[in-house]
Amino acid sequence: MELLILVAVLLTVIAVAKVLRAKELVDSTKDPDGEPISPAEIKTNALGMLIFGITFLSAVVWMIVAWNKYILPTAASEHGADIDLLLNVTWALIGFVFFITHIFLFWFAYKYSHDSSRKAYWFPHDNRLEMLWTVVPAAVLILLITYGMSTWHDVMNQEEEEGAVRIEIVSEQFRWTARYAGDDKKLGEASFALYGKNSVGVATEVAMKDRIVECEKSIEILVKDSAAVEKLIAEDWNRGENLSEIKQSLKNYRANIRRINRLLGDFAVNPAKYIAGEDDQVINSDSIYLPKGRQVILKFRSKDVIHSAYLPHFRVQMNTVPGMTTNFTFKPIFTNEEMKIVANDEGKQFTGYILLCNKICGTSHYNMKLHVRVVEPEVYDKWIAGQTEFAEAFKQ
Repeated sequence: MELLILVAVLLTVIAVAKVLRAKELVDSTKDPDGEPISPAEIKTNALGMLIFGITFLSAVVWMIVAWNKYILPTAASEHGADIDLLLNVTWALIGFVFFITHIFLFWFAYKYSHDSSRKAYWFPHDNRLEMLWTVVPAAVLILLITYGMSTWHDVMNQEEEEGAVRIEIVSEQFRWTARYAGDDKKLGEASFALYGKNSVGVATEVAMKDRIVECEKSIEILVKDSAAVEKLIAEDWNRGENLSEIKQSLKNYRANIRRINRLLGDFAVNPAKYIAGEDDQVINSDSIYLPKGRQVILKFRSKDVIHSAYLPHFRVQMNTVPGMTTNFTFKPIFTNEEMKIVANDEGKQFTGYILLCNKICGTSHYNMKLHVRVVEPEVYDKWIAGQTEFAEAFKQ
């Protein structure tokens, strides 16, 4: 049905365009010394502009009302109410200016249409008006920006609460991997030099030594490949590009070994921050759990390009950037089941909480998602107790 309506609208637009083109051709045959546009045509155009304006603004109001069901329901996080209030204030100001300016636009186009018996008033400049429409918008924007920055400061600078849940979300094309802090409530060190079977690069002593062995084995294979390619090149085979790739890989693996050795040196001096990762729990799944009513501290890292972690129902969004850690703190206030009831009461749709990538990051960007389940604290405690600690999982 919607497709048929779209086709009908497009055909109507095409038909109107053809009629207007035909009129232009007819007008071109008129006497060039005569009136280019008749008074009747001017009145028709003016009335048409007024009718179009009324129709356009009515359609905007209709869309706001009819499509309200597609807007997100009430925020599912404690800070979400502040974000929604900021957004609503912004929309109210934008809407007010939009409707006022367009009402004047269409009314003036009708009221002040061309009339050969009327002479326009010459009004080149007025300092008071210039000051008015410069100072008033500037003052409104300053207040709005100050309000926004104040809200953002409050959201981003929450004090850590006792019992807060620490989770690291690692992004890569095109998936998310979560790491929960263990019983010590601390996330251990991590490094990109440890990526391999260690999907998020948790830096424990065992993981670092294992990665060195893995890199050394890769180097042995690459050295043999390099010798084979060099032999082919000596026999006039065109394999220079392959040799360049092998040499770059060798360089990367050797650099990784140097990085890991530096980490092991730091481990000898500051073992606590590395031991902290042994009881972390890496969740290689398409869903994660969060406890209702507990503060959640999210840490974000990226393994490849810039992504954007977006949890729309919680009003949470933060870029994940290679080479640095970003964070966002929030507190869920509705379980999935409770949120469904809230959404239904508001006439909104809710199919579940979800973590999306909100920055175009490649061909499968659309499919980069992680399902989120908010449950009662006791259910969460039971679930997290059933997850395997990193040190144990890494041995398997």
